[in-house]
Amino acid sequence: MAELLGLSWVALRTWCNDIPGFEADKHFVRGGNGIEWQFKPVASIQFLIKHFTAEQQRGIQRRRAVRQAIGSSVIDDIDEDLSLEEIDKIIRLQTRLREERERQGQLIDRTVAEDAIAKMVASMQRAGLQAAREQDPTGQWPPEISESFENAVNSLILHMGQAGEKCLSDLRGGSA
Repeated sequence: MAELLGLSWVALRTWCNDIPGFEADKHFVRGGNGIEWQFKPVASIQFLIKHFTAEQQRGIQRRRAVRQAIGSSVIDDIDEDLSLEEIDKIIRLQTRLREERERQGQLIDRTVAEDAIAKMVASMQRAGLQAAREQDPTGQWPPEISESFENAVNSLILHMGQAGEKCLSDLRGGSA
């Protein structure tokens, strides 16, 4: 039976001893003192498939429960088939890499970046309005030119505001 399963005799005997229900369901009869063990191959294989499939599902459910308990986006991109130890190693590595980038000045606080971008866009909008006022400080332009210029400046300021909002939305992961 060990050869059929591609296992060593020691591994098969360990399964026989450790897997609940394997012996109780009479899938094999133990040997001893020169008497070989006797297996029911089809029944044994079906039992082992059922056992290891259920074990795999329990592992997946445990990992999902841990992911939900952690509730962190840190592990969203990590494969669900990894063990908890492997996930822990990946998270520790990600943390060390992030800390090193912060130490080297490659990362900045998100709220600082959002605030800087919002201030920059507002400043650009104010500068655009100021520049428009400076083009006709005495109001001497004909009304149609003044209106056309004002519409162009307003359109520019609107587009700058939309670009700033999009940038901030992207920083926030797509949320407004």
